[in-house]
Amino acid sequence: MMTRLRSFVQHNLLAKIVALIVAVVLWLYVMNDQNPAIEGAYTVPVTVEQAPDGYKLTSDIDTVTIRVRGPRSFFVAAERGDFHARINLSDFTEGDRAYAVEASIPYGFEVVSISPDRVTVNLDRITQKTFKAEMTLSGTPAAGFTVDKIVQVGETATVEGPRSLVNQVVHIVGHINLTGQSNTYTTEVPLLALNADGREIPGLVLKPASMETSVHLAHGLTRKVVEVQARPRSDLAPNLRLVGVAVEPSRIEIAGAEDVIAKITSIETEEFSLSDVQKTEKRQVRLSLPVGVTAADPNVMVEIQVGAM
Repeated sequence: MMTRLRSFVQHNLLAKIVALIVAVVLWLYVMNDQNPAIEGAYTVPVTVEQAPDGYKLTSDIDTVTIRVRGPRSFFVAAERGDFHARINLSDFTEGDRAYAVEASIPYGFEVVSISPDRVTVNLDRITQKTFKAEMTLSGTPAAGFTVDKIVQVGETATVEGPRSLVNQVVHIVGHINLTGQSNTYTTEVPLLALNADGREIPGLVLKPASMETSVHLAHGLTRKVVEVQARPRSDLAPNLRLVGVAVEPSRIEIAGAEDVIAKITSIETEEFSLSDVQKTEKRQVRLSLPVGVTAADPNVMVEIQVGAM
């Protein structure tokens, strides 16, 4: 049996070898001609791995394009979901940083390029800061009535969010509308986080989000319009000089018993620090109202004007 098999193999051996080589060459030719290597691109989302806790993550790009090369038949069977892109934040730093994009592709494909090949990510640490919660009043009560006092359930509120936003907060305030009111009442006042320009800062969480506040109205109090005087501290940075402090409004209406009001010619603000002032800015300051004296709005805006030494 073995002799016969050996004889069969060795018979016309050279012709058989040549035929085998020709068959292989033809197979390679046909495969290359009918199933050539081509290129294609897939746009896929970028997955973030090892993202740290306690940070807000933002990215300038959320998708990348992966260009690959492979046999035509592979592209027929492939789907976009088979291709993946990711960045790894295990060695993160706070702030902006560019991270390299890594790709995962099906077997048989070759990565030609990834565009973009780096993604800039910003990591902003979540922090908290506590402020005095201040109530501001607007509108006019019913004729003959004025605000006697404002009683808040709490004195402070905490703001939480990305450090870059929390650092912009100057005041936490609640707005109370007095229009047409003639009786003492209690209301739940939503709180807002404001920057130095008096604008609300979005993207923050306030705890509590609102504060129960009682508005006590009185009838028959004497009213008077007086000037407002600012009381800045002398703790401005040594490289700056105080050009001036403007108060808005510069005059306010106060109310109280006639014998108390008659002695008042002006109202001062509470003393406020200038230690954190770097440039001309506006901020809200509370009035220092004597006992028994009220104002429709116990807060004013002061513009702190500074210049270089």
